[in-house]
Amino acid sequence: MRDYGEYGRALFLAAEEAGRIEEIALDIKAASAAVEENPDYVKLLDTPAVSKAEKHALIDGAFSSLDEYCVNFLKLLSDKCIFFSLCDAVREFCLLYDEHHNIERVEAVTARPMTAAQLAAMKERIDKMTLKCAVITNTVDPSVLGGVAIRYSGVQLDGTVKRRLDDLAKSLEKTVI
Repeated sequence: MRDYGEYGRALFLAAEEAGRIEEIALDIKAASAAVEENPDYVKLLDTPAVSKAEKHALIDGAFSSLDEYCVNFLKLLSDKCIFFSLCDAVREFCLLYDEHHNIERVEAVTARPMTAAQLAAMKERIDKMTLKCAVITNTVDPSVLGGVAIRYSGVQLDGTVKRRLDDLAKSLEKTVI
């Protein structure tokens, strides 16, 4: 399987060199969101049956308001018939963006939405733990019953009531009476 993230890395490096990381980040995310909403557009831009000139005209028409780097990037993916890889490329671009800005994306799973005070306290603790600026997304999952599960950069800290009850159940299963 091919790693299409290399295209996202190349776009990020070009944006960094041009000193336009912020603009290009906003534009490439907008392009990706628009493409995700229109999967038929991907098929159209990946098919060899449509000429390069027609594909470029479609991209120019749909994305004329975007930064020229983004438009040219979309044309490159289309020319190579790998427009389907846009989401992978954007994912890699975003990872590099976060690294460049020292951002740690964190998911906090709770049974009920966290309050602003809880989010602020969690952010402060995670900032200290990771030495990065935490951006927390609170996902609500009533099945956790209480507590919080935190996920970031391959780390998972599970302090939910559900996990504790599951651990207790396993412990009781092993108990011989």
